[in-house]
Amino acid sequence: MQQVREFCGYLLGGALCIAALALCGLAWLGLEAELGWQWALAAVVVGAVARINVALPVGLYLYAGIFWGWPMAQALAFSAPGLLLVLPALGFGLLGLVVGRATARH
Repeated sequence: MQQVREFCGYLLGGALCIAALALCGLAWLGLEAELGWQWALAAVVVGAVARINVALPVGLYLYAGIFWGWPMAQALAFSAPGLLLVLPALGFGLLGLVVGRATARH
């Protein structure tokens, strides 16, 4: 029974990794279509250096609006999960900047 649970966990982990890679690809296509590949690459590099990836939800929003032709509300709903992950990190970064020291994450 333990082996079945482990296998299901590995299967779910692999599926989530594939879904994350697909979303990253869609975000890249959205940024590249709107800004060009140079600015898309710059956004990805800045996100990696700053450790706050704002480019992913923005790219997903642009992809949904440009390629799928979704209205703004649907495109925002599509990119909202990424925004929900970025906002706490952005808040901690701003708080650390204002306070002058790194804040503890629990």
